[in-house]
Amino acid sequence: MLKGKYALIQRDCSIKPEIINKTKVSALINGNNNPGMLVSYMAIQKAIELAKQNSVGLVGTNQSFQTSGALSYYLKKITDENLIGIVMSRSPSNIDPYGGYEPLFGTNPMSFGIPGNPPLILDMGMAATTFGDLLNAKSKKQKLSKNIALDSKGNPTTDPDKAINGCILSFDKSYKEAGLAMIVEILSGLWTGAGFCDLNKEDGWGNLFIVLSPGLLGNIEEFKQKMELFVKRVKNSKSKKPDKIRIPGEKTLSTYHNNLNKGIIEVDDQLIKELEELQ
Repeated sequence: MLKGKYALIQRDCSIKPEIINKTKVSALINGNNNPGMLVSYMAIQKAIELAKQNSVGLVGTNQSFQTSGALSYYLKKITDENLIGIVMSRSPSNIDPYGGYEPLFGTNPMSFGIPGNPPLILDMGMAATTFGDLLNAKSKKQKLSKNIALDSKGNPTTDPDKAINGCILSFDKSYKEAGLAMIVEILSGLWTGAGFCDLNKEDGWGNLFIVLSPGLLGNIEEFKQKMELFVKRVKNSKSKKPDKIRIPGEKTLSTYHNNLNKGIIEVDDQLIKELEELQ
């Protein structure tokens, strides 16, 4: 069972998410305690709508709870419309400021989607591992890799339970990624009116969706043609490995299409059991 900052809390979801502030190119959505995936879906639809109308769409969300899910899902929605996307998401505190061991920043993914054939989708968290990976290791009674997590006293640990109650290091274990985690915290948490660090928890989880039209700086079709040329050049660049260079998002899109064709998604039985116990 999950405890503390990750425990599932009974919430009143009787009020629908609502737009509480908007301009010609932006909107702010109050999630009204609804799940993050629902609120984020509404946000991405609005951001795409604004970008189609005005070439720019910027939508922030607050007052949602639980994760918004894989950001690559929203990026695909954006690139399917021949638009450029930048998505950031703030989650409960997991990462320590560089040099410390108190969790203040979320794993805070920052992701980018560029239209093309296929689209380029880069979805990356700021942490050395994801909270989902911690849960997976915990459910399978596996050890974590070394040098990715600290316990509550600041000691390195490979125990997922201790890591859940401690903190995760930024993925490069340096000030650079810790600094990026801080920026995502500010833009998708503080700026959107959501919770940030271990403060204002009552304001919920936050997200920021930025959608841009390639037409802002040129011709959309020409841009896509150049993207195809760009991807081919990168994939065919010299490599010491037998396989070609892999483009960000390539594996994710392949998994997505394979699962659609199979009609099923395989989930570990132990993980399903633990999820059922949370109900």
